[in-house]
Amino acid sequence: MERPRAWWHSRSREFLSECARLVESRVGGETTEAVFLCGSFAGGDESVVLETDPPVLLSDVDLVVVVKSLENLLVWSKRRSELGAACEKLWGEVRFSGRVDVGVMLPGDLERLPARPGVYDMRARGVVLGGNPRVLERIPPYAPGDLTRREAVILVENRAIALIDSRGDGRPENDADLYAYLYRIARTYTDIAAAALVFAGSYVPGYAARRDMLRAKTAAEPDGILGKLVGGDLLDRIERWTRFKLEPSLEAAGLSPTQHSIDGLWEEAARDLAAFWRRASAPGEASSEVPGGASHRHDWRNHLRSWRAFLSGFPVARRAALAASLGGKIVSEYPLDVVRHEGIRLLDHRLAKGPEAPVRAVKGGFPHHGGTWDSAAGELCGIWKRLVFGRTD
Repeated sequence: MERPRAWWHSRSREFLSECARLVESRVGGETTEAVFLCGSFAGGDESVVLETDPPVLLSDVDLVVVVKSLENLLVWSKRRSELGAACEKLWGEVRFSGRVDVGVMLPGDLERLPARPGVYDMRARGVVLGGNPRVLERIPPYAPGDLTRREAVILVENRAIALIDSRGDGRPENDADLYAYLYRIARTYTDIAAAALVFAGSYVPGYAARRDMLRAKTAAEPDGILGKLVGGDLLDRIERWTRFKLEPSLEAAGLSPTQHSIDGLWEEAARDLAAFWRRASAPGEASSEVPGGASHRHDWRNHLRSWRAFLSGFPVARRAALAASLGGKIVSEYPLDVVRHEGIRLLDHRLAKGPEAPVRAVKGGFPHHGGTWDSAAGELCGIWKRLVFGRTD
């Protein structure tokens, strides 16, 4: 039974309000300053398939609860996956392909958020669902030129891991899995679009707005920076997959209802992403000063704290072995940096040698122990999910 979009708009808003009330109730109203919505839902750009029964929610639901004390932050940061899972149970009418992700922050954390595309969107399009209606004003009012080229590269590296997680070998078993697979492809191209605009100092919130901005700027200056980054066939694929992101359908993906020929879509997206990453991270590009140009700063204390927090979840012997194998990375990179860099290496390995070629283990086994490409990819993606979401499912 295909449900009308009006049903979706009405019921999804009710669901978001229910989630906010649940989170505030679990955390405690007296300890909560605000609950707000960010991500694609906040801008009305969420991806949902209404032509399946039940409807399939492809996008994540990104909530943030702002707590008033460090004690509550420490308690609920460890239980954020519990909050997300509880929210998902509120809506039995849909299938969650994405997840409800609940971030936990202090008011002061908002003031220290760095200049990143997601932070820019959070301030521009975030929606307060409960508590202090002015909480988003704590986020620094960054301009597009404040977003660094290094952040553009990181955006693409993050997407590489999500693409790796979909693996690209084996066929979806049902319609819901097919749409989830296609959504991973679509997000590859929408993130390439976002990264390109960050790179050019022209970032704007919203998938449709970014698509239109890319088309206008590349038409006006075909030999300009955006033309070099995403011109030609890549721009056509960005437009095609942005249509799918906004209104998922087989037609938008270029498929027919009777023939789901997805062969080659993963490889095409992977090659486009890897080629864009090489162009964007070429020497002198990611660290360039203009536009979007502040260089990536290293803070050894924060790096060390991040590794300590991550390694604390391992047995003592494993912790010591990992620390020894990581060496200087403990004070020069974050755990996510290491995972991102290895993700690009794994993607290149797959494209150059195929899925059957064995992968060499990383020294110390972080973020994978090698073996088959699929086993290395699974281990790397599990660590990524643990670091980003606090859970590996």
